[in-house]
Amino acid sequence: MVALLQVGVAAADESVPVVSAIAIEGNRFVDSAAIRGKIHSQTGKPLDRRQVSRDVRALFATGLYRDLSVEGVRSGDQVKLIYHVVENPVIGKLIFEGNDDVEDKVLKRISKLKAGHVFGPQQLKRERANLRRQYLKKGHYQVEVSFKQKKNSDGSVDLTVHIDEGPVTRIRRIRFSGNNAFDRATLTKELASRESTFMGWFSDRDVFSQKRAGADEQLLQQYYLNHGYLDAKVESKILSLSEDKRSFYLTFNLHEGVQYTVSSINLQGDLVPSKRALMDAVALHAGEIYSLEKLRKTIDAITEKVGDEGYAFANVTPLFKRDTPKRRVAITLDIEKGRKVYVERIEIAGNDATDDKVVRREMRQSEGARYAAGRVKRSKERLKRLSLFKDVQVTMPRGSAPDKVKMKVKVTEDKTGKFTFGVGFSQLEKAFISTSLQQKNFLGKGIDTKLDGTIGTRTQNYNVSITDPYFLDREVSATFNTFKTQTKLDAVTLYRQNDIGAGVNFGIPLTEHTGYSVGYQFSKTNLSNIPTTASIILQAQAGRHTLGELTQSVYYDTRDMTIAPHSGQYASLGLGVAGLGGVRRFVEFSARDRLFFPLGKKLVLSPQIEGRYIQGYGGRQVPLERRYSLGGVGSLRGFDSFGVSLRDKTDPVGGNGMARAAIDLFFPLPGIRTEGFRGVLFTDAGTVWGSINSTFNGRAISIRERFSMRKVRVSAGFGVEWLSPVGPVALIWGNAIRKQPGDLTRGFEFALGSSF
Repeated sequence: MVALLQVGVAAADESVPVVSAIAIEGNRFVDSAAIRGKIHSQTGKPLDRRQVSRDVRALFATGLYRDLSVEGVRSGDQVKLIYHVVENPVIGKLIFEGNDDVEDKVLKRISKLKAGHVFGPQQLKRERANLRRQYLKKGHYQVEVSFKQKKNSDGSVDLTVHIDEGPVTRIRRIRFSGNNAFDRATLTKELASRESTFMGWFSDRDVFSQKRAGADEQLLQQYYLNHGYLDAKVESKILSLSEDKRSFYLTFNLHEGVQYTVSSINLQGDLVPSKRALMDAVALHAGEIYSLEKLRKTIDAITEKVGDEGYAFANVTPLFKRDTPKRRVAITLDIEKGRKVYVERIEIAGNDATDDKVVRREMRQSEGARYAAGRVKRSKERLKRLSLFKDVQVTMPRGSAPDKVKMKVKVTEDKTGKFTFGVGFSQLEKAFISTSLQQKNFLGKGIDTKLDGTIGTRTQNYNVSITDPYFLDREVSATFNTFKTQTKLDAVTLYRQNDIGAGVNFGIPLTEHTGYSVGYQFSKTNLSNIPTTASIILQAQAGRHTLGELTQSVYYDTRDMTIAPHSGQYASLGLGVAGLGGVRRFVEFSARDRLFFPLGKKLVLSPQIEGRYIQGYGGRQVPLERRYSLGGVGSLRGFDSFGVSLRDKTDPVGGNGMARAAIDLFFPLPGIRTEGFRGVLFTDAGTVWGSINSTFNGRAISIRERFSMRKVRVSAGFGVEWLSPVGPVALIWGNAIRKQPGDLTRGFEFALGSSF
């Protein structure tokens, strides 16, 4: 209830009194100063009854008061205004009940009601609508929300929010009307929504969502446009509730039109750098079915080519000339280059913990230079590859003159320092403890420092490394590392191996995507605990040995990301020579190539091939620990560690040569929205070959196995990978399809620190 101003004054007295004071009465929870902040009537000024009325309405609109009245006490030509307030109650405790599908902590986070806050009927009404809206997103279309209040002695109220969730309403059937070119099954596959099945618990895509249904309309139209239907559109969508109110029928009404073939594609306008160069960027050609996707690729490629000539605001407009009776369309791309511009300056924002220099040194577009779209694009790609930023945005606002622009680079920094500690289990290690301390942006300089260790029942590994990507402020990366390993793989290899060493490696870029690396590493190895019944080859290499190895490689890298890339290629050729220090003598050659092809937005196909060969010289054998065996994650899945190897009876002794190939198909796991999870279907193939001669205590042995395609092992299977803070975690189910006698297989494998 709201009572307006009442002033004790004779009706005959028409003089307007002056407000002498303003008082607040009745408030317990809301501070008087906060109430006065809503009152615009002022002391020392004539009484304005309309303003008092407006003040009362403003106070009531806050929802903090159940009742308001204003009393005026007049004394002569002055009046004292007294605002009487009756407050709504304060929430003592906020309790949720009946909520099974949404946890309390989630409801408390999204709720507009909070403990210690005043509430009234309007707040409860808004909260009911808010909670219903949240539950509708999860498919609870019959949810009911009610409130119960319990008064406390201190005047507060414990508020219980009772939620009757009701069943999840799912999509029983998706229908299409007007579709003649494509059947229902084909169109359904293009949608983000799905019909409910017995696997519905694994995903929520069968739960109706207005947002998802809106996206479905765009997906349907895009599918038709990519298949030549220029006039296709979704005229309407109809949602019908079943009689039992437990499911929906979703119907899309379509207008297809006719399918168009491209009769010609021409260019007009500003043809820079040349018509021929621009035509090379055209992905859509005469005689093909019209495709919106190919047209977009063409426009993007032409815009970039024109932009490389300095035109930052180039515009490419497609003009269509339909011949509907003949079902043909002529496309003309009108190119407006705009003004040639230069980059006045580069402005960087968002790098609170990172030096400007770390960002600027990745720029391929220079200040004062002519704008080049390709260089701007490459600058953004290089920043993303640093793994220091969650997001990178580049804009080109106009500068101080018509022919100048600013390059604004806004980065969103990621967490670069992390400490991890974990206890786990793997097939090889059984139980293990893993810990890691890493700072990828040490002192804001972009220097990556890492200290990690793994202590298991079979191995203890420790490693310290420091990588400066711009050593001595030059575009040369430098990595310094030291390591120590203690390996007790008696059950697998019949020997124990301890290593300690240190090394340095330098990476020198040759072009934007190619580079050369050179490094040196010195280590000491001790092979021990070899039983007298083991192979002569194993016994002959027992003891302590030193190794000084110089390695070189040339690499080509166009991957969009270094971790879980979606597109690009990584290829390398390597040469290692041991003998510059230490007693070991050998030469090792390696070659590797891996491609990443995005199949749409969600699938990535990745074929790869790798080959290695190692040979001793100067009368020295190749060290046992450097010979090749295959098996396990990152090698030949479906086979055990050392599962494919040259053998002396049952002891694995490794080969001089190794070749393997694999095809991986990465896909998102249904129902899992957390970043870092993905699945894979794979096929692996590989083999090892070579020879070894050894003598020990007067006994000699020689093993030789030539390369043969008939001895190539093949496996297939599927897996799940989680890019966890500790490192990649892989679960692999593999099946050895083709194997040789003596091979060791493994159907399931769990690995930490290994990626697909």
